[in-house]
Amino acid sequence: MVICIFAILAVVFVIAAAAPPVERVTVMENGGYFPVAIRLSSGEILAVMRAGAPHIGKGGRLVLSISGDAGRTWSKPWTAVDGPEDDRNPALGQTADGTVLLAYAVLSGYDPSGLNLSPKREERVFDGVYIMRSKDKGKSWTRPERSEGIYSFYAGKGAVSPYGKIITLADGTVVMPVYFEFSDGRGNESYVFRSKDGGKTWGDPSLLGKHYNETAVVDLGGAKLLAAMRSEKGGHLAVTRSEDDGYAWSEPVQITVDLEHPADLVRLQSGWILMTYGERNPPRGARAVLSRDGGKTWDMSGKIILADDCPNTDCGYPSSVETAKGRIVSLFYRVDDLNAALTSAKCVAALWEASE
Repeated sequence: MVICIFAILAVVFVIAAAAPPVERVTVMENGGYFPVAIRLSSGEILAVMRAGAPHIGKGGRLVLSISGDAGRTWSKPWTAVDGPEDDRNPALGQTADGTVLLAYAVLSGYDPSGLNLSPKREERVFDGVYIMRSKDKGKSWTRPERSEGIYSFYAGKGAVSPYGKIITLADGTVVMPVYFEFSDGRGNESYVFRSKDGGKTWGDPSLLGKHYNETAVVDLGGAKLLAAMRSEKGGHLAVTRSEDDGYAWSEPVQITVDLEHPADLVRLQSGWILMTYGERNPPRGARAVLSRDGGKTWDMSGKIILADDCPNTDCGYPSSVETAKGRIVSLFYRVDDLNAALTSAKCVAALWEASE
């Protein structure tokens, strides 16, 4: 899902994998890239995914699907965003009053076919981060509005994208991870932006790390936040911590090897921290690891295999939720045939339990 514009219902079956046992459910076929899943205040699971095009394509749109039975079955996907350009890279969250927020990037500058980006770099444009709000679990939405607070931060000079889950802190502040690729040679930088009005306006950015992009953030309580960032070079994951609601961040610490990215973070009912991430080293798929001390250390020797049968590196981007009964639902995508990237793409949910 990282774009370098300057360099170019469901069937359940059981996997034989590392304990605990994992079930897999098909959420969507013919698309389903880069899922982001959240547990709504109602207990339902809402997921947003990319459809209409593979990684690149003017036909890119964003669709939603919802599950009311802890991830075992999913609704038929419906379209949330389908503008004239490439709508991509979604982030999803719910505020304290139940409003669902959907943020996404818009990429223009395709050739006449709409399948390839223009060979002229100056014609490839990320037109900012757009925000929509829903009061009915994503069935209807406010008109998309570009965040001028985010756009003015980079003035359209480079690439910008939200990522993953949008979280709400105890005081009602909404926090969204956003990363940039600046056209002045600085490379990738990872930030959080804040909203004090339920996601209507955004600003007050804080830098998490330079030379990082896709970043997951989780609230640990007591003004403590934990983030996992994808490195610009090599694609490993590094974690960083904040003890002041995300204004200052610790020096990043690498925790995975290259090609293990990007991450999603969940604070479980047990207090443990769950990290799920894509595995693009063989055997490819998705993995999960746990921290029992708030993200200071990770049980890398006890990795849970959510999938290890993806035939190529076009897979991963897991996003997880914990149900009321403590079951974990982890969504990820896979492409089974690179020559038919859209029609062979699917979003899959892995259903499992975090054991002692």
